[in-house]
Amino acid sequence: MKVNILFLLFSLLITNFSLISSTKSSFISLLGVAPQDENYFKTETIKCRNGSKKFTRAQLNDDFCDCPDGTDEPGTSACPHGKFYCVNVGHLPVSLHSSKVNDGICDCCDGSDEYDGEVKCPNTCWEAGKVTRDKLKKKIDIYKEGVTIRKKEVEQAKQAIVKDKEELSKLKNNEKSLKGLVKNLKARKEQIKAEEKERLVKEKEEMMKMAADDKSDDEHKESSSSTTLDSENNGLSDEPSVDQKDEYENTEGLPTDGSESTEGLLREELGRLVASRWTGEKTEHQVEEVSPSKDNHEGNNEIPEGTDDKDHDNNDGVTILNDPSWLEKIQDAAQNLFQAINLFPAPLDKLDANRVRKDYEDSTTRLSDIQERIASLTEKLKHDFGMEKEFYFYYDQCFETKQDKYVYKVCPFKDASQEEGYQITQLGQWEKFENSYGTMLFSNGDGCWNGPDRSVKVKLRCGLKTELTDVKEPSRCEYVALMSTPIHCLEGKLEELERKLESMYNEQLQGGHDEL
Repeated sequence: MKVNILFLLFSLLITNFSLISSTKSSFISLLGVAPQDENYFKTETIKCRNGSKKFTRAQLNDDFCDCPDGTDEPGTSACPHGKFYCVNVGHLPVSLHSSKVNDGICDCCDGSDEYDGEVKCPNTCWEAGKVTRDKLKKKIDIYKEGVTIRKKEVEQAKQAIVKDKEELSKLKNNEKSLKGLVKNLKARKEQIKAEEKERLVKEKEEMMKMAADDKSDDEHKESSSSTTLDSENNGLSDEPSVDQKDEYENTEGLPTDGSESTEGLLREELGRLVASRWTGEKTEHQVEEVSPSKDNHEGNNEIPEGTDDKDHDNNDGVTILNDPSWLEKIQDAAQNLFQAINLFPAPLDKLDANRVRKDYEDSTTRLSDIQERIASLTEKLKHDFGMEKEFYFYYDQCFETKQDKYVYKVCPFKDASQEEGYQITQLGQWEKFENSYGTMLFSNGDGCWNGPDRSVKVKLRCGLKTELTDVKEPSRCEYVALMSTPIHCLEGKLEELERKLESMYNEQLQGGHDEL
């Protein structure tokens, strides 16, 4: 019985020793390996990362360099190009050059780089990581607020896009209607212009024809009057004949307004009047010297002996044609006659013609404004504004920052520039987003002297307000800028940061590292 008990105890000791050895071996084999790379080393046969060789799992961290790139010795200093990964629970992990492993200096805050026991390294990660954790907490707070702002801006952007698309649709309908209206108004305007031109041509032709006819009538009357006058002079007597008395009596009422004799006189004078309108000739000379004794009458108020009162009255009736008011009466009478006998078509309504012209000008201006707005909206809506249209409001915005003597300006979807006084240098025209909407790329800027065209990459990061910062030129004529914005406060990144902070606390509470 005692023998059995002793055998059982011996077996347990052997088993525990084997487990400890296995754990120790497992720890040693994966020492210096980053958590994300552990699966790479779990197979029995492992490739060097550069593909040059293969090695077995037993050769991992055996302190002999099999791979030129140090793949097989992540936890030792055997390979000159190897890297040792410090987990540093409670703080930030780091990668060390393999030469620092077991060199007697504590490089990892968790002491994992000095595992050979020559030096005892205390774990200072929790204390050292306090600053890091505090920064992480603040970053998480910014992300939380930024995510809230981003959600609001995304919702507003989506509404704005719908509104702009509706406006564009309405504008296109209005454009179609206005094009038809402008076309009709233009045709009507041209018709009015043609009708006015035709009317003026016809009026001129008719007036010139009337002037020619009246001139012919005047010549005929002058010839007849001359013949009659010669005949009368041959048979002149002291007393006027009955016919002469009748003529004198008939002329007494000639110049009175509204008399029936006006149209009779108009027929004789109208030709001269209308001719003067088109030829510029004066009509006064045609009536000015009707009475040869006019000057005598004006200079002597007494009527010469042998002159009949009726002769004097007749002369007054003829010389009144010299009065300017009489010519105005002729013009008024002519216009009344045109309208009465419908000699010419009625002129177009001036107000209607002006209204058509004004409507055409107003409609043309309105159409031009609509087409300009359509072009602007079409150009805007063709851009890629992000997965959730989150960058829509950045289309009409520019962001500036001053560094030294330069002012840098970035206008998303348009261009980027560098200003120094009145000199402006184009850093690039908008090209596209890169890195899942994490970087704005501007290219084809002004050329450098003996160098490439300028370009700029604007890297986005989470911030509570949008501002451009930290513009640098790491390579000649190739600029890099940082822009903080709530748009880049992504929920996925927030969750990642929260998990990282949580793991820092959990690993510390669980005693996150082994004392070697």
